[in-house]
Amino acid sequence: MGRERDVAFELEMPAKAKYVSLARLLAGSIARRMKFSEECIDDLKIAVSEMCTNAIVHTGNGTAEKPAILVRFLAGTDHLTIEVRDQGPGFDTGLILGCERSELLDKGFGIPLIQSLVDVFECDSHPKGGTVVSVTKYLRPEKRDS
Repeated sequence: MGRERDVAFELEMPAKAKYVSLARLLAGSIARRMKFSEECIDDLKIAVSEMCTNAIVHTGNGTAEKPAILVRFLAGTDHLTIEVRDQGPGFDTGLILGCERSELLDKGFGIPLIQSLVDVFECDSHPKGGTVVSVTKYLRPEKRDS
């Protein structure tokens, strides 16, 4: 018997901080419906906030001519993947992903934070080509005391 197909939800939002709460709300609602623990739901909401905030900052911080940010939620039977795509200037991922946390005090600290909250972190960015950040959190059965 085949595996149930993943369900996708998409949110296209202006690159403005006031819309980050909408992405958080959708992440929390989907994760809660999937029966994630409250701790995992909180982790996902923080991660999506950081991802969206980074996208907003790097696409012009709400200026009218900047393109929207796409937030995609992929709900599988045992995982939730969240992808944030922007059309900003992009960056060399090696400059951030290879750094020690102590080197990231001014910029880039959001990425290690996101990585610490999720099971899988992926970042694809190209100078002048936009950025896609994707995270996955796996649904784990709650531990029950005997």
